[in-house]
Amino acid sequence: MNTLIVFALLAVSVLAYNESENNYLQELIDAGVPQDTAQGIVDVAVKHNEDGADPNKTGRTIFESIIQETDAYIKTRPEADQAAYNKFVESKKNEFEQPDDGNVEDAAAEVAEAANADAADE
Repeated sequence: MNTLIVFALLAVSVLAYNESENNYLQELIDAGVPQDTAQGIVDVAVKHNEDGADPNKTGRTIFESIIQETDAYIKTRPEADQAAYNKFVESKKNEFEQPDDGNVEDAAAEVAEAANADAADE
């Protein structure tokens, strides 16, 4: 599975749940990403929270924007931060590839279901 899919799932989880912002931030910090860098990464995804309401933006364009902006941001950080972030992404990739923990389609379906439930509540 490629890193793009893993990152897209992480981005969707941040977009789908506001409380996931803190969870995502904590996961990054727990993985060794310094707090300021982790917050910057989360901020990239969060600033796209309202993009789904724009009829001119598709899920794909939103993900591509988040990925491009995150890549650009992480390149501005110290090498140690970049290494910690890349290790985090790799660990998430491995986690999503584990057959006992479900598969990407199941994870994506759960995130989409939760996002739809949140949208219905509004």
